[in-house]
Amino acid sequence: MDRINQPGRPLPSGRVSVIELWTLSLLFAAVGLGAAALLGWPVLALAAAIWTVAFLYNVLLKEMGLLGNLCVAFCVGMTIIIGGTIVGSINGIVLTFAALAFLFDLGEEIASDAMDVKGDVLRSSSSIAKRKGRIYALRLSVGILAVFILLTFLPFLMGWLGYGYLLLILAADLLMARFSYRLIRSNTIEEGRSAIRHLYLTWGMFVAAFILANLI
Repeated sequence: MDRINQPGRPLPSGRVSVIELWTLSLLFAAVGLGAAALLGWPVLALAAAIWTVAFLYNVLLKEMGLLGNLCVAFCVGMTIIIGGTIVGSINGIVLTFAALAFLFDLGEEIASDAMDVKGDVLRSSSSIAKRKGRIYALRLSVGILAVFILLTFLPFLMGWLGYGYLLLILAADLLMARFSYRLIRSNTIEEGRSAIRHLYLTWGMFVAAFILANLI
């Protein structure tokens, strides 16, 4: 699929061979699971579960549309749970941010599939965009992002985080809403991918600003 949709990526461009990719994957998996083991059995169990889901996605579930999207979103969301497990605190904030990571990545995965529908036509993919059309997939993606935006207010409403968080998240949500609108109104693949990149940048900048504000 990447040979059509993203030919500049390392594997389809030939900069990395399949053997090299498998070697690096197994090496990083071993190092990652080894590091998780040093942090305790609960962390290792979670890391092993995430790795298993990621492995199954890459070898089997990637072609299965929404199920594949859910697998990727699950792996992303669980990284927050691992962080909470490491410090021994699974609370409302951790669970909310895990849910936010899950929702954001799920919306992005569905939108990205809508950008890759040309390549999906040539393989056995069951992506939402291939089955129900690009417009339907983008509407679903933006709908999930809308739920994501609403959920960002929960930590403030529950009293877990204060006005500093509220100001940061209001700025981020306004930008997220803007780029979500640009995504659903995009007429070309380039416009859609640009909107997705800006969504990533917005959420990444919020996370960086939030961490920095809490360290100062």
